[in-house]
Amino acid sequence: MKFIKTLLLLCAIVGTTYAQTDCRPYVPTNKGATWEITNYNAKGKVQGTVSYELVDKVVSGNDVTFKIKAVAKDKKEKEVYTNEFEAVCKDGKFDFGMAFKMDGNQLKAYEDMDVEVDASKFEIPDMDASAGTTLDDATLGISVDTGIMAVKMNIEITDRKVEKREELTTPAGSFDCIVLSQAISTKMMVKVRATSKEWYAENVGMVRTESYNRKGKLMGYSELTKFSN
Repeated sequence: MKFIKTLLLLCAIVGTTYAQTDCRPYVPTNKGATWEITNYNAKGKVQGTVSYELVDKVVSGNDVTFKIKAVAKDKKEKEVYTNEFEAVCKDGKFDFGMAFKMDGNQLKAYEDMDVEVDASKFEIPDMDASAGTTLDDATLGISVDTGIMAVKMNIEITDRKVEKREELTTPAGSFDCIVLSQAISTKMMVKVRATSKEWYAENVGMVRTESYNRKGKLMGYSELTKFSN
């Protein structure tokens, strides 16, 4: 009987360890962790910030769900919106979910209306993924019932692939990152096409992103400026 109890205890410990280590997330892993992304225009002038907090972490078997709160402020440090979203490690894969791409500034005008969100997965591969690895497309659909008409916004992210792996230094520190590139199509009344590059670090998240117009000209960038785990 004592042997069986010991065996069950060891199995429980191994199972818990596996649930923690099988997941290689691109978010901080300690509840209460905070970080900040600062947005800049092409000339390097601050356009606003988004502050994040890991408000909860739920482990269920081999799956881990990270619940994140985001607070955005404009360049005058006035709060413009608050949003909450989830990131998930499932079957060894990390998924932000396209909901984290929602632009709260655009949706603020509709905050008292019925909003429907249809968000696909937005997976980030592990750091060992080789250059040229292709990734699944991602979509985000938002529909707002204004009472008079339906307002719709759609974002499609295509041609996603791994560019390389490199170390990147920001005001928050130096980070080992995987670099991804992608094409972005946004439609809200009119369609706008662009491309972007994104840098992600394990147990941290997005470290930098750069946005370019159809002609390849830099439109703006965002960078990790504060990090506390």
